[in-house]
Amino acid sequence: MSSRSRSFRSSALSLSLEERWTLHHVVLHRIEQEETATNATDVESPPLELFQAFDAIDDGELRFTDAQLEAIQDVLAEYQRSTDWWELERSRIERLLERVTTALESDRLPAN
Repeated sequence: MSSRSRSFRSSALSLSLEERWTLHHVVLHRIEQEETATNATDVESPPLELFQAFDAIDDGELRFTDAQLEAIQDVLAEYQRSTDWWELERSRIERLLERVTTALESDRLPAN
C-alpha cells in the first residue's frame, strides 16, 4: 500500500470522558514542553500531526489520520514510560496507548 493512501486513512477512537481528558492533557503537555523548557533547544519540536490531533481533540473530534495516530502513539508511549507525575494516570495512558495501537494495527490488516 502506498504511503500516500495511508496518510489519508482515518480511524475513530471511542473514548470515555476521562480518557478524552487524559489524551487532551498529555498531548497539550507535550506541545507546550518546548515553550516551557528552560532551554528550548533541549526539547525536540512535536510533529505537525500532533498539533493537528490536538486541534481535533480540542474540537471534540476523535477521528485521526494514521499519521496523527502514530504521533499520538509516540507521545503516549513516552509518557507511559515516564516516572514523573504521570504515574497517577499511568493505567489510563496504558489503555489509551493500547487503543491507538489497535486502531493502527487494524488499519494495516489486509482486506479479505
